[in-house]
Amino acid sequence: MRIWKLACMVLFCCVFLAGCGTSEKETAAEKAPAAEPQAQVEMAVPKKGIPVLMYHMVGDVPDNDAVLLESHFREQMKFLKDKGFHPISLQQLYEYMAHGKPVPVRPVVLTFDDGYPDTYSIVMPVMKEYGFKCTVFIPAYDADQGTRLTWAQIKEMQASGMDIASHGYHHERLTEMTGTTLQDELQKSQDELKQQLGITNEFFCYPYGGDNAAAEAAMKKFGIKMAFTMNPGWAKQGDNPYAVKRIWIGNAVDIGNFEQRVTTEQYAQR
Repeated sequence: MRIWKLACMVLFCCVFLAGCGTSEKETAAEKAPAAEPQAQVEMAVPKKGIPVLMYHMVGDVPDNDAVLLESHFREQMKFLKDKGFHPISLQQLYEYMAHGKPVPVRPVVLTFDDGYPDTYSIVMPVMKEYGFKCTVFIPAYDADQGTRLTWAQIKEMQASGMDIASHGYHHERLTEMTGTTLQDELQKSQDELKQQLGITNEFFCYPYGGDNAAAEAAMKKFGIKMAFTMNPGWAKQGDNPYAVKRIWIGNAVDIGNFEQRVTTEQYAQR
């Protein structure tokens, strides 16, 4: 009899303690602060267009406006972040231009031409720091040649979230090519990007900025749906996607002029 009573008491205690433990856990869960909801980014279809910024080298080369001081570059990226700009991808830009799709408010596109090593050593860490999207246009032949990016660096940049697109194979003017020469230039670039990075490339930047009808027709044949010039202006809905305008960012562009370039097409020339 005593053994039966003792067993009942032990069973009662176990049930009681288990219940207390559950209650305490539920209470702790109830007291835990709720996770902060992520802010929703406002979307819109820009009526005035989108600024596509054109960078080349970041570094310190005297008397070369195409080479932007690192301090200027960092100041510009901080400005974009602090003022609530949203760097978007080329695919988002294409959807806006071709189909009128909305993009995050205060959009901007960041492009880097030529595949200089500083795109890896300086630009990539800054893009990671701010969570910015960007695109690097590389001449495929120049990779691993000693003066530009290596394929190992390019692959690391791609893995970090940077988009890679074509700047031709030899970085030569398409407007001076005809027939099979033009076809080969695009074919080799597309093949190399596919082989090295596993991408079916759809975007192109004209070496030296020049475009013509023959180049546009050839790009369509190779699956390229949007190409960028050096002609000044913003990218707008309904514009020719094979002649996208861009905004030059050189070392003479101070932060005041930079603000003009990302807020209006009527900016002061430098």
